[in-house]
Amino acid sequence: MTTYEYGYARVSTTAQDLTRQIDALKGAGIPEERIYVDKKKGADFEREGLGAVLAQLRPGDVLTLPELDRIGRTFLKCIGIFNDLRQRGIHIRALGGALPFDTRNGDDDPQTLLAVAMGSVVAQLELKYQRERRASARASREANGKSWGRPREIDRASVLEDLEEMSVMKVAAKHGIGRATVFRIKAEAKEG
Repeated sequence: MTTYEYGYARVSTTAQDLTRQIDALKGAGIPEERIYVDKKKGADFEREGLGAVLAQLRPGDVLTLPELDRIGRTFLKCIGIFNDLRQRGIHIRALGGALPFDTRNGDDDPQTLLAVAMGSVVAQLELKYQRERRASARASREANGKSWGRPREIDRASVLEDLEEMSVMKVAAKHGIGRATVFRIKAEAKEG
């Protein structure tokens, strides 16, 4: 029976780059046509690339990950996927992270089980800490009267009008924008 190695890489947002992870998988011998990717958060397990690679795997195949947390960021779900693959006779290899492992060395190897458990716990803790940091940053910005989230639409005409009577610093403060934005609006007005 022919077995294959597949790779899976994931980043959380479309703005992030997968190149480093894909290069690591290629460097580990995974052909590009067998590398699946997603640009979705690790807590969301409804991912096209993950679903496709899991459906593709057959007994004896190997799923290679740059790091275990690329599978996901919740302990129980990661352990569930690991156990499901193990029961199906599929091996998992994590190239990096706190404890790299390869289940071809023996699924019941205590070091492998520790790596999977610890990696899953650390991934979930990191997700929790990220959420806490974002909430804290948001509360701090709001307490200081600063906006949060997508910037509001800037009234360019009002900025240009205020520039006739005020300094760039005062206009920026009044409109809640940066000096660079004021200079950009000013330059665009001269061009247009």
